[in-house]
Amino acid sequence: MATEKTTKTTKAPEMGATAEYPVIKTKFEAYVGNEPFLFVSYSHRDTERVYSILDMLHDKKYRIWYDESCETGNDFRDELRHKIEKCEAVVLFVSAASMSSPFCGMEIIVARENNKRIYPIYVDDSEVPPAFQILLANTHHGSINDMPKLIKALIRDLPPETMDRLTFEGERLVKCEDNGSDIVVDDGVRIISENAFRSRNALKTVKLPASLTTIESEAFRSCGNLQAMDIPELVTYIGNSAFRDCVGMKSLTIRNGLIKIGERAFENCPKLTDISLPDDLSEIYGSVFNGCKSLKTIKLPSNLTVIGETAFADCVSLETIELPESVIKIDDLVFSGCSSLASVEIPEGLRKIGKAAFKNCTSLTTVKIPASVSYLSTDLFRGCEALRSIYVEPKNKHYKSEPNKRDGKDHVLFNKNKSTIIAYPANSREVQYDIPDSVTVISDWTFSECKKLNRISIPDSVEEIGEGAFSNCVLLDELEIPDSVEKIDDCAFRGCSNLEKIIIPSSVAELGWGLFDGCRETLVVYCDEGSEVWSYCRRNRIKVDAIENASNE
Repeated sequence: MATEKTTKTTKAPEMGATAEYPVIKTKFEAYVGNEPFLFVSYSHRDTERVYSILDMLHDKKYRIWYDESCETGNDFRDELRHKIEKCEAVVLFVSAASMSSPFCGMEIIVARENNKRIYPIYVDDSEVPPAFQILLANTHHGSINDMPKLIKALIRDLPPETMDRLTFEGERLVKCEDNGSDIVVDDGVRIISENAFRSRNALKTVKLPASLTTIESEAFRSCGNLQAMDIPELVTYIGNSAFRDCVGMKSLTIRNGLIKIGERAFENCPKLTDISLPDDLSEIYGSVFNGCKSLKTIKLPSNLTVIGETAFADCVSLETIELPESVIKIDDLVFSGCSSLASVEIPEGLRKIGKAAFKNCTSLTTVKIPASVSYLSTDLFRGCEALRSIYVEPKNKHYKSEPNKRDGKDHVLFNKNKSTIIAYPANSREVQYDIPDSVTVISDWTFSECKKLNRISIPDSVEEIGEGAFSNCVLLDELEIPDSVEKIDDCAFRGCSNLEKIIIPSSVAELGWGLFDGCRETLVVYCDEGSEVWSYCRRNRIKVDAIENASNE
C-alpha cells in the first residue's frame, strides 16, 4: 500500500541544517500501551525507505514505536531512553545518516546497556563505524535491497511477543501468524477456524481457553513442532484432519466424553505416545490415530462402542490393546499394519469385525472370538504370518473353529455349517492340510502366508476360490483344482514361488487377474485345450499343457 506524502519545512537535527524535503507518514500511529513492542532507531533523512518497511511490519501486526517529531533536547533524550528501557527489542536502520546521528548513537548504547536485542537493517552500503561494530556483532542483518527476504527473516526472528499474532472475528479465531513458539488463546474464543494454525512450524505450545467449543477441520494440521495438546472440557467437535501431520506431538488429552472427533484428526502424529481419552467417549471415528507410530499402549474409554475404519492402522509400536466390554463393532482395517500387536482381548458383546481389521498384524499369535460375534470379514487375518490359532467360542451361532489333527491346538476358522473356510492360521506347524468336504467356498486370503504347507487337498465340493486364497504359500509345489470349481479370483496363487504344476479343469470359467504373479517361470498349467483357462494362460504367456499329459509329469 502506498504511503501518504506531504511537503513541509522541518529541521533535520542530526545534520545540523534546515532543508525542504518530503515528509512521509506511516499508516499507523506509534504504539502506546503496556504490551511488548519494537523500538525503531533511524535517521529522519531515511524516512521514505524506513516507513515503507514499518508499514509492512505493521501489516504483519507488530507493535511499533517510532519517533516522527524531529525534536531535540534533554527531555526528548529521556523519553527515548525510557522507550528503549520498556521495549522488547530495537530495530536499527543503518545508513550513513544514522551512523553519524548522535541520537541513533545514543539509542544503540542505551539498548546495549539494557540488554536489548538489536536487529540492524541496512539502508545503504555505508560501513558501521568501529565504535559500533562490537555493539552490533552477532546480530541479525538484512538489507532493503532484498525486501521479500528481509521481511521473511524479520518475521522469523523478531520477538513473537511484539506481534498481535492472532486474528479474530467476534468469538472466532481465524488466523495465527507463524512467529514464535508459544501462544495463549484469549478466553472468550469459542471457535478455531479451519486452517487457522495450519503449517505454523514455529509453534510448540498452545494454551486453549476454557470457553472453546469447536476446532474446525485442519485447524492445526502440519504444525510440525507442536509438542502437546490439551483439549478443554467444553469442546464438542474436532474437525477432520484437525491435528493431522503434527509430527512432533507427544501427548494428547481430551476431556469431553460427548465430543465428536472427525476422521484423521490425529493421523500421522508419529511421536504421539501418551493419549488420555474420557471414559464416556462412545465412538472413535475413522483414521483418528492412523500412523501414530510411537504409540505402544492406549487405555480405551470404558463406554466405547465403535472403533472406526483404520482408527489405529499402522500404529507399528502398538503391542497390546484391551477392548472395553462395551465395544460392539471393530470397523474395516482398524488395526491393519499394527506389526507389534501380539495380543488382543475381544470382549463378549462384540458383534462385528470388519474387512482386514487385523491385516498384517505380523506379531499376532492367537485370537479368541466370542459367542456374540455375528459378522467376520473373510480377509480378517490377511498377512498375520505369526498366527497359530483362531478359536471360536462353541456357543457362537455364526462361526466355528476346528483344531488341526496333529495336536488339536492350531484352530482353523469356518462359518457355522463349515461351507466356507475363512482363515487358516499362517504359522500352523502342519505341512499338509485336507480341506473338509463340506466346504464350497475358499475365502479371500484363507491360506495366505502359510509358508509351512507343501500339500493342500481341495475336495470336489468346492465351487469358488477367493482372492489371494493361496498367496505366498512358498512351499506349495503342486495343486489340483477339482472340476466343481467355477471361479478363481484375483491373485489366488500370487507369490507361490515353488509352484511347478497346477491342474485346472474347464469348469473354471471365471479367472481373476494376476493369478500366477510371482510364480516361477517353470510353472506349467494343465488344462483342456480351448478352455477359458487355456486362453488365459496364452494371453498371459504362462506355460500350458493338456490335462491328459499331467499324469506323465
